[in-house]
Amino acid sequence: MSEEVQVQDLVLRARSGDVTAFERLYRRHQAGIYTFILSQVRNRETAADLTQDTFVRAWESLRRLREPGAFRGWLHRIASNLVRDQVKSGRARLEISQSALAGDGDGPAPELARQDGGDPWDGSVSADVRAAIWQALDELSPEHRAAVVMHHMEEMSVNEIARVAGVRPGTIMSRLARAREALRKRLAPIVEAEDGSV
Repeated sequence: MSEEVQVQDLVLRARSGDVTAFERLYRRHQAGIYTFILSQVRNRETAADLTQDTFVRAWESLRRLREPGAFRGWLHRIASNLVRDQVKSGRARLEISQSALAGDGDGPAPELARQDGGDPWDGSVSADVRAAIWQALDELSPEHRAAVVMHHMEEMSVNEIARVAGVRPGTIMSRLARAREALRKRLAPIVEAEDGSV
């Protein structure tokens, strides 16, 4: 059974009240939603809270999801709306601070995670480079940053991202191209220095 069919089956079961099926959906998508939100609000506690709120909202309105195969994109729309509401209310900021990059003294800098919950670099990138990646991501516009995180971290297709963002796929392709170029320019000296130190 393909992953997409598994997700559709879990959504259908959850829609009929199967809490265990929804818990499996949560475990499968929680890391990706958290990473997406963290890339926008840049505060781990706020991101964790909004991740929980996303899944509570999803559970409460799951019966309204018409296409079970669109579950991941639908989750991202819920998360995007929650982030937007937080920013409008002034309870969250889209900027990064130096203390957030340093992990604000309570641990390492924020981690990126793939949809499957794994480290996208499998430990191959130093903490300094990861911090530089976060800083480079933060220098992107929120739209470009969201597109990069969804496409490269969560492995979402251009069409899925377009549905989440409510724009045409060509717009997402343009955002990704511009974001990649900006990241390449910003990170090239750091990556080269890292390679030279090995």
